Amino acid sequence: MLRLRKSKLLPQQVSDLGAFIFVTLMIPVTYIWEVAVVSQSLFPKDSISWYFHMLFGLVVVINITGNFLGLWLVDTSTRHIMIPSAQLGKERWHYCAVCEAVSPPRAWHCAVCGVCVLKREHHCMFAGYCVGHFNHRYFILFLAWMWVGVLYCTYFNSLYVWTEFGFVSPMALLKFVFPLLIIMSGMDISWTQVAIFFWSVHVAALLLTSVLLVYHVRLIHKGNTTFEANRKISNYDLGWRQNWIEVLGNRWYIAIVSPFVKSKLPHNGVEWDTQETWKLEAPKNR
Repeated sequence: MLRLRKSKLLPQQVSDLGAFIFVTLMIPVTYIWEVAVVSQSLFPKDSISWYFHMLFGLVVVINITGNFLGLWLVDTSTRHIMIPSAQLGKERWHYCAVCEAVSPPRAWHCAVCGVCVLKREHHCMFAGYCVGHFNHRYFILFLAWMWVGVLYCTYFNSLYVWTEFGFVSPMALLKFVFPLLIIMSGMDISWTQVAIFFWSVHVAALLLTSVLLVYHVRLIHKGNTTFEANRKISNYDLGWRQNWIEVLGNRWYIAIVSPFVKSKLPHNGVEWDTQETWKLEAPKNR
């Protein structure tokens, strides 16, 4: 059963808080912009294409929002797990001097969160907390749906800006390079400049999410985390199919389109199969 974070919900670092506020504001603002402005300009209202884009946009924003909530609110720390001290000294178990407790395999301390995290992936600045065993699914699906969303928005915002702008000049290029500065300085506060601002944000987001998505998909495919990859640890590669189930759960085929469905993970975050044990145990479970 997933345990939700009940205290210190907001990120503790200033940089994390800024990124968190930006993401939580831009998700609904972007959706409103696309529905109220861009779609109204590009598609005849009440047409089949308009309804299709409304429905698709709703599916995307629900998945982005739902997975972000899971990434942010699901507690994946060792705080509420009783770990016997007798495990100290066993292979891959270690003692955390900061938490003054024994940490299981794949669990490592985060200086920002101030706690050990089960199967620690990395500290996510957009959520303000670590990605670990229980919210890894939400992180990768948030990233995937965000990529779909910004790709979709970039394409249609490009069409919208081209129809509104229609030409390229030195001043036009300046507006594309510094869209927010142009608006804040009062040089141009037209709808066209606002459209350019959204276009610039989406292009930047598309580049960022593309790089992150490729990187983390490769890690999951190899049964790795960022923390483990940096330390050349590769004991947990159980084959690409099982590696994905380890993250998305046994109902992965539903989880990828619904952030609210329960999808049980094969491991509890404390005890793990390695390549050696999986060769012995896997045939029994197939």
